[in-house]
Amino acid sequence: MRISRDYLPAIGLGITQIMGYGCLMYAYAVLLPHMATDLGLSLSEIFGILSLGLFFGGLISPLAGRLVDRHGGYWVMMLGAVVAGLALMAMSLVANTPGLFSAILLAEAASMFVLYNIAFASVTQLDLAVAPQRSISVITLFGGVASTIFWPLTLTLFNTVGWKMTWVYLGLAYLAICLPLLHLSLAHPMRDLEQPHAAQSDATDWPELSGTERKRGMLWMIISFVFSGYLMGAVMTLWVTNVQDLGHSAAMAALAGALIGPFKTVGRFFEMLVSRNLYPLATYALALGLMMAGFLTLLLLGVTLAGVLIAAALYGMGDGIKTIARGTLPLALFGAKGYGARLGWISFVQMSVNASGPFAFAWVTQTYGSWWSFATMTAILACALASYTLIPDPRSSTHALSPDPAQDRSLPEGQ
Repeated sequence: MRISRDYLPAIGLGITQIMGYGCLMYAYAVLLPHMATDLGLSLSEIFGILSLGLFFGGLISPLAGRLVDRHGGYWVMMLGAVVAGLALMAMSLVANTPGLFSAILLAEAASMFVLYNIAFASVTQLDLAVAPQRSISVITLFGGVASTIFWPLTLTLFNTVGWKMTWVYLGLAYLAICLPLLHLSLAHPMRDLEQPHAAQSDATDWPELSGTERKRGMLWMIISFVFSGYLMGAVMTLWVTNVQDLGHSAAMAALAGALIGPFKTVGRFFEMLVSRNLYPLATYALALGLMMAGFLTLLLLGVTLAGVLIAAALYGMGDGIKTIARGTLPLALFGAKGYGARLGWISFVQMSVNASGPFAFAWVTQTYGSWWSFATMTAILACALASYTLIPDPRSSTHALSPDPAQDRSLPEGQ
């Protein structure tokens, strides 16, 4: 099957997301505990430093998005990749807590210039015969396998050369792979964002929200995104512990957790197959429904191995599709103009709130038990669903009128 050349930018950016999430996110889970031992830090201290780094990245995210809107994604992502690669190698030079703090802050700030939000905004600006929503789906298809590749790869490197040289190899590999791919992917003419997208086969003439409905849509979309994203850190950090408390061995809990990443890719591939006919509001509803089904399965059948495996698969599919909706829904509701900065502000709000998720759910687990921790996650997903129902649909007759340019500026640029 011949792949259209217009899909190549999304494929190239997708590969950079494997490298980005693998080196700048998942490698920490393997290397930080060993670094803590050598630096004389506790696990809570070293992961607390990482949490501060992630929060700092959230502060940088709106700036990164605004730079893409003003100057395009090419130089923003290229320079971000250079800094990210150097920051990864700088991790090998860490000898004390201030050095670790500085290196992590630099790496997480750089990550905001190269990961999903910026990749989404960059590909949206390119003049391609592929709808931006389709390109976003292709990009996310790759990211789901980052943990599957980089957890064992990083562990193998650590066991072979130690954590210092592992960071060096990761930094060099990131630069060697991502810089050429970013150049090839983003060195395309940019389209006029003031004009409707001219893609042929995939284009959909979706109206934007305007006036007061635009403000209401932004409010409830962000609230729903915050609720649905609040679980991510808790699932990553507490899954094995909580599933063990349901009566399973550590090996079985880890096996079930390992299914989440591949099933993210399965969910994203399914979304790609149906995305031409699926409006992003429906995509987001499907994602929340699958995640909810996963947690309900866990609550009802979590004491059985089959129940845990099915729950992990359902949650993984839903979370994978949710990543796509995180990019396509703001684009469908509010348009391409100011899209990068808009994603940046959404990311800032989410990361500011969601940083407390692992701590909050750990407290619930310690105080009431793992079943109630999963039940609380289910209740928060229900809040995400309730918030979703309040997002206006611009396709309805009330919103399908041509937007008034004056009303369209009822929100600050990029929001």
